[in-house]
Amino acid sequence: MQPDTYSAQRLPVIDFAGYRFGDAALRARVAQEIAQASQTYGFYYLTNHGVPDETVKAGFAAAQAFFALPLEERIACVSRARNQNRGYQPLLDTQHPGTDPDVKESFDMGFPLPPDDADILAGLPFHAPNAWPALPAFRAVTEPLYFAMLEAGRNVLRAMAEALGADRNFFVAHCTRPSTNMRMVHYPPQPPAAPGVGIGSTAHTDKGIITLLLNDANGGLQVQAADGSWIDAPPREDALIVNVGQLMTRWTNGRFRSAVHRVINDTGLERYSIPQFHHPDYRTVVDPRDLPLQEEAQFEPVVAGEFVAAGFKRDRKSWANAAVAA
Repeated sequence: MQPDTYSAQRLPVIDFAGYRFGDAALRARVAQEIAQASQTYGFYYLTNHGVPDETVKAGFAAAQAFFALPLEERIACVSRARNQNRGYQPLLDTQHPGTDPDVKESFDMGFPLPPDDADILAGLPFHAPNAWPALPAFRAVTEPLYFAMLEAGRNVLRAMAEALGADRNFFVAHCTRPSTNMRMVHYPPQPPAAPGVGIGSTAHTDKGIITLLLNDANGGLQVQAADGSWIDAPPREDALIVNVGQLMTRWTNGRFRSAVHRVINDTGLERYSIPQFHHPDYRTVVDPRDLPLQEEAQFEPVVAGEFVAAGFKRDRKSWANAAVAA
């Protein structure tokens, strides 16, 4: 196996204030910056994104409080519904084919739905009640962060649509009951390299349309450049990190790049991150022919929820033996 090579490149930093508050010309310029970063790197930093600092800090404090709970209390938050990305995910549950398990644990929350929702009753993947821990104020601080990041992501999707020459609400219109989930991730200090021992998060690409990521002060995120080298993506307190997912690559006919990335937590410290994975409504058909094409379509249409659920069944031990509903 060839040793890893590291790049001197750095991910671009995009000031989103111009899109949020600028005139049409400035919005178009920022949208093109996002498109260029999405095409070249598949990752970028986004400043002035609109998620309040105090909401972010409260979210990280809640994450630390949750993972400080005894294991039995965390386990009590495992979703009772099958095929879900809500509640507690134990250590070593994620394992991509041919790799060692990821050394991380997480808590997920999704778009709130009433218990009698028809899709919940039908057992549709990713549709379930949220499984809240018995922590005072936990829900009260995590839900505002979920919705603040959801709105920031919608604005990013509007900019991406504009850059593609589509109606600015093209993507947002497909996200009225999204499978979007926010994940609080805890990476314990990574053990020394040994057979059967993985890293914090094995090299992978995200499955959805975009991901918004908040990090604590401990680094570890690395993004693979087009030449196969690794770009360090150190945390910035003033920025979200945005990356392109597999569904967006398909939807844009490969124009926007879903980049491989990984987390190596070799600092000897606890590491926390809060990604929000943006997904369309489950039954959305992702077809590049629905966007202005520059060339012949390279991807066949897929049903968004079925595509993502198939990936979860492949990469999650807790999903591997569960039937994925149609």
